[in-house]
Amino acid sequence: MEQVKLKHFARPDEANGDDWSQALEVSAKYLAKKMRFMQDGGAFDASNFGGIPAPEHFAFQAFDKLYSGKSKWCEHRALHTQIIRLALSDMSHHLRDWKQSGPPPEMVEIDERMADHLADDEDFLDIVYDIAEEAAAGDKQLLEYLKKVREVNNYEVIAEDMGLTITEVYQLQRKLVRRLQKRKTK
Repeated sequence: MEQVKLKHFARPDEANGDDWSQALEVSAKYLAKKMRFMQDGGAFDASNFGGIPAPEHFAFQAFDKLYSGKSKWCEHRALHTQIIRLALSDMSHHLRDWKQSGPPPEMVEIDERMADHLADDEDFLDIVYDIAEEAAAGDKQLLEYLKKVREVNNYEVIAEDMGLTITEVYQLQRKLVRRLQKRKTK
């Protein structure tokens, strides 16, 4: 499978059609993977979205909000990450509204656990990256490495983008881990 290089943009209009298309595809796949254990007939059943699978529906809804300016643009986040974060938020709101409309109780319980899991994943990743950025503070190369990990999380792409060998990328990873371990012992 070809490695996708995901990008950051200062403004939505800097991304071209291919960038948006790529980000939407990655986002929908991510959401589909997160939702793969959800039962048919629940809050995220395709019948609730005119037959469109929920991952695609929420990814396109997030795209629309970003592209139209209805949602705040975060230039420090990769395009796909912004779409995923908005989609997860919309999914939580959809679940809340669906629960208020009176679905069967067993369906609410299953979908609540899934929604909690989705939100926890994104919140946890943000916390981890914030802690890692603090640990990398003062080391320009380590901060650049961390930014690339957050953007693509692929050693080959990181090495190419930073002009390093794979071994040097692994060394940066170990350096970051050592710094994080030092923080833990303080």
